[in-house]
Amino acid sequence: VPVIVGEPTEMRVVSGHKGCFEYSTQFTGVEGHGSRPDAGVNAVEYAALLVRELMDIAASLKSRPPQGSPFDPPWTTLSVGRIAGGIAHNVIPNRCTVDWEFRPVDAADADYVKRRVDDYVAATLLPAMRAAGAATDAADIGIATVIVGEVAGLAPEPRSPAVDLMTRLTGRNDVGVVAFGTEAGLFQAQGISTVVCGPGSIAQAHRPDEFIGLDQMQACLDVLQRLIASQSA
Repeated sequence: VPVIVGEPTEMRVVSGHKGCFEYSTQFTGVEGHGSRPDAGVNAVEYAALLVRELMDIAASLKSRPPQGSPFDPPWTTLSVGRIAGGIAHNVIPNRCTVDWEFRPVDAADADYVKRRVDDYVAATLLPAMRAAGAATDAADIGIATVIVGEVAGLAPEPRSPAVDLMTRLTGRNDVGVVAFGTEAGLFQAQGISTVVCGPGSIAQAHRPDEFIGLDQMQACLDVLQRLIASQSA
């Protein structure tokens, strides 16, 4: 039985999308007074160094899009979504968290990003933090990355049972891909034919006054009615 994931595609049939890997990297330093920065370990400053490395990785990904990648943009993207740390201008912050994500176009890029981050933290960033805190008695100086989610992409399939079903129900023959992620790859990994097709546009998602137009809702209802009719025929 095919799976149809109802994320916003303007009722276009989507047979492929990038993965979505999300992380929170937590820095633990040593608090102190801002007048003596060398007496502490500034978690925010080391978090900023990680952000700079992430931006370098993001730039390198632009130079390695897979040949024939159908996505827009064709390369794996990486972005920082949130930085949280510190309590005042004159206090050395001992905590900081960086929330970041990347959208791999393939497994090779996923491995590449994780390896570069792990190597940078282990070989450069963490030793520097520990060296800066060597004169203190702090035992918990460290960097820990929490995996929020690692969702595989949906490998494009121009023809499949799910594609055939939804092109017939929507009356559209164009099958595309999108850059955003869904849970569709989880079903595909289990051998289930899967597509993404739903009302609304990702352009209106994740922002103030998010909405789906009534015309899109009607188009979705029309497809659902055809689906019900096809199953009862």
